[in-house]
Amino acid sequence: MEFLFKKLTENIKSHSNIVIMTHKNPDLDGMGSAIGLSKIVESFKKECYVVIPDYEVNISLKKGLHILSDNNIKVNFKTVSEVLDLINDNSLLIILDTQKTFLVESSDILENVKDICVIDHHEISSGKIENPLFEYINPGKSSTVEIITGYLKYLNKEIDAIIATIMSAGMEIDTHAFSVNTTEDTFRAASFLLKMGTDLVLKKDILKETMDDAIERYEYIKKSYYICDGYVVCDMGDKITEVSKLAILANELLTFDGVIVSFVVGKVSDNDYHVSARSTGKVNVEEIMKELGGGGHLTDAAAQFTDTTGVEIIDRLKSVVMEG
Repeated sequence: MEFLFKKLTENIKSHSNIVIMTHKNPDLDGMGSAIGLSKIVESFKKECYVVIPDYEVNISLKKGLHILSDNNIKVNFKTVSEVLDLINDNSLLIILDTQKTFLVESSDILENVKDICVIDHHEISSGKIENPLFEYINPGKSSTVEIITGYLKYLNKEIDAIIATIMSAGMEIDTHAFSVNTTEDTFRAASFLLKMGTDLVLKKDILKETMDDAIERYEYIKKSYYICDGYVVCDMGDKITEVSKLAILANELLTFDGVIVSFVVGKVSDNDYHVSARSTGKVNVEEIMKELGGGGHLTDAAAQFTDTTGVEIIDRLKSVVMEG
């Protein structure tokens, strides 16, 4: 890790401004780590921009952003169009929580910045960003927040308690409340954020969902079905939904007795479908998602599809499962 942090520091200090970007439909891990990293960059007296989507974000991230504003914590958020006007030949783009070209928030930014660093905790798979200046991809880490928290510790820097709370919430989401993808380093990172002032009550509030969302999810659970022993699938239909809702539903399906693997298929834009896959650890869902062009972890993986249908995706998924 020390090599990563030295290299990252060198790259930040050698560029005129820094752009931090995560994936489409950002979550609290991607955006929480981006906010934390932005404060590190600013401590080096460098101009830093965090790419913020101009569409509605999921409720937990929305609450986190409002809390920042309510507490007058300044983060230099910029829209894609604003960033495109600010980048130059000596800009550095740091991509967090994804390594795939088709998943980044803006392909225009990716194509217009020549110096790129990639930091991710997902398994290496197809569609990876080519020829970055520097990359650190470690599936052994629970979350991107864990990596950025390690950077804070390495530099011996502190962050505001509100930012620590948002980062901690991101880590909790990616580890399913510290039940998967969790190591001693994960708990050390959580402990460090707690030392920085993580508000456990506020974090719980950030992670709360609306009653309408819960009722909607229960309706989908009722429609879920087994495709073979222990394997459950849910088709969320043609209504456009958030990737985070697929993940929450996949996690909940896994809590039922007899379920060892869950798959949730949903439409996330006019032309795109997403599959969230979860496992208790008895089955490697990362291998299954690789067969569908995706990737992830042993217990947490996903795949993205364009110009297809949910029915076709489920048919392909069934074939992969049965052949495996």
